Amino acid sequence: MPTGPGFKIAGGGQVVELPDLAPKGSETFGGRKALMGAELGTQLDWGQRLFAYYGSGDIFDYGTWSIRDFKTMFSRNGLCAAIAQALTLPVRGAPIKIDPAKGDTGEAEFIESVLLSPDEDGGMRTPITELVGQITSAQIYRRAFFEKVYKIRDADEKIIYDKIAFRPGATCQARFNDRTSEPNGFRQQVWLFGGNLMLAKNQKVPGYVDIPRMRSYIYTHGKWQEPLTGVSEMEVSYWCHQTQMKLLYLWYHFLENQALPRTIVYGDDQPEANARADDIAALKSSGVVGLIRPSEGGKAFETIESGGNAGEFFAGAMTFLENWMTSSVLAGFLQLTGAVSKGRSGGGSSSSGGSNAMSQDQSSYYLKSRTGIAAEMADSISHDIIRPLIVLNYGSRAAFPKWSFGQIQDESSQALLTLFGQIVAAPAMNIPIPVFDLITERMAGILGLDPDAVKTALVSTANQRADQLAGNPPPGMPPEAAGQLGALQGLASAAHGIAAQAAPGGVKPPPPPGAVARNPAAGPLTKPPPMIPPPGKMA
Repeated sequence: MPTGPGFKIAGGGQVVELPDLAPKGSETFGGRKALMGAELGTQLDWGQRLFAYYGSGDIFDYGTWSIRDFKTMFSRNGLCAAIAQALTLPVRGAPIKIDPAKGDTGEAEFIESVLLSPDEDGGMRTPITELVGQITSAQIYRRAFFEKVYKIRDADEKIIYDKIAFRPGATCQARFNDRTSEPNGFRQQVWLFGGNLMLAKNQKVPGYVDIPRMRSYIYTHGKWQEPLTGVSEMEVSYWCHQTQMKLLYLWYHFLENQALPRTIVYGDDQPEANARADDIAALKSSGVVGLIRPSEGGKAFETIESGGNAGEFFAGAMTFLENWMTSSVLAGFLQLTGAVSKGRSGGGSSSSGGSNAMSQDQSSYYLKSRTGIAAEMADSISHDIIRPLIVLNYGSRAAFPKWSFGQIQDESSQALLTLFGQIVAAPAMNIPIPVFDLITERMAGILGLDPDAVKTALVSTANQRADQLAGNPPPGMPPEAAGQLGALQGLASAAHGIAAQAAPGGVKPPPPPGAVARNPAAGPLTKPPPMIPPPGKMA
C-alpha cells in the first residue's frame, strides 16, 4: 500500500493514506473523512426482498410461518414438546450472575438490585427466571419480543425497569431500516374487547402500536446463521411433524381396513350376488341374515386379506422422522431409550448395547451446544438490557457489567467434581499420581480453565512445599521423605483451591494431619492405608 502524509491521530503519530476509500485528487482522498464514511452495504439479500414495506424508511418482517402452528404442534406431538423442553431447560436451569467490569464503582451492584431483586426490594416486577425462560422461547420461534417499561425508584431516584413485558411473537413484527437493515424496534398488532383498536394520537397504521427501539428488546436466535431474521431450532422438527400427520392419516386408514376387511359375496348369478351383498352389508351388531347354502365346495362369501406386515412400513417411516427431529438439534439421546426397547439403536442397528455410553457421549456434546447458545443470550442481555440502564444512570463512560450463565454440566461432570473434592480432602493420596493428573486435567476442562496453567500451578506448589519440608523436616523424618510428603501436601492444597471454584458453596478444607476425612455416603469410618509417594519432587 502506498504511504503518504496521511492524517494525525491523538497521542502523536501518523496513519498511512488509504487510497481505495476515495478517488485520487478529492478532498477526502486517503483521509479520516473517507475512513469515517457512512455504511455502504446492507444485510438484506434478494431472498428477503418480499418484506412488507411500511414507509418512513422502515420495513417489517412478517415471518414465514405462524407461531400458532408451532403451538398446535406441541399440543399434538409429544416428541416435539420434549425437544422444546430439552432445548430450553439447560439455559433456564443454569445459574446466573452479574460480572462487574474493570473500574466498577457500583454499577454491577445496581444492576443486581434491579434485575435479581424482587419488586418489594427495589427490583423490577418481572421475575428474572420468567424473563430468562421467555428469552429462550426464541430458540423455538426465532425471536422473543419485549417492551421495556421504565420507572424512577424512590429509594435512590435512579431510572430502573418497572418490568420487561413479554409480547406474543404472533402479534409482533420486527422493524428494520430499509437501507441498512439496522434494527429499529418493532410494532405489535393490538385489539381490545369491544372492537377497540387502541388508536394512539401518532399511530400510523390502525390496529398497531409502535414500540420504539429504546423501549424494545428483541432477542433473535441464531444470528450467526441468519443475522437478520434468525432461525428456529425446530424448523426441521416442524416439517417432520407435518409429514407425520400425513402418515398418521394413511396409517389409520390402513388400520381401519384391517379392522373392517373387504368382503366378496358370491351367488349363482350377478343379481343374486348383489342381493346377498346387500343383506350382509345391512348387518349390524349381533345381526342375523339368511343365505342359501352354496353347493358343495362353494363359498357364500370370503374376505380379502391384506398384508399383515404392512404396518411395519408406517412404523419405520415414523421412527425415521422421529430420529430426524432429534438429530437436527443434536438431541439424539432422547431416542436412545425408545430405540433400545425396539431392539435397535438410534441409527436403526439391531444392537441395543451401549445405550448408557451413547447417551453420556451424546448428551455431553449436546450440552456444549447449549453452552454456546447461553453465551449468545448472555451477550444480548448485557448489550440490550444492562447497557441502556447503565448509560441512563451512570453515563456512557461507566463500567458496564456483563451477564453470564454458570457452567451447564451433566451428572457425570458433577460426580467428577465431587470425587475430586473428596480426593484433595483426604489425608493421604490413595490413587496413582498419573491418574490424579488425568482427573485434574478433566476437571480443568469442566471449569473452563487452561489445563497447562493448572498443571503448572500444581507442580509449582508441590515443589515449593517439598523444598520447605526438606529444609526443615519434622523430628525423626529423613529430609527426602519430608520432601515427598511436602510435594503431596502442596499438590492437594493447590488442587483444593481449583476445586473450590466449581463446588456449590465450596469444598471443605483438608483435615488436619492425622485426621480422617468423613464422607457421609461412604459408610462406616475407616482409615485407608497410606500411599508411598515416588521419590523426588513432582515432575
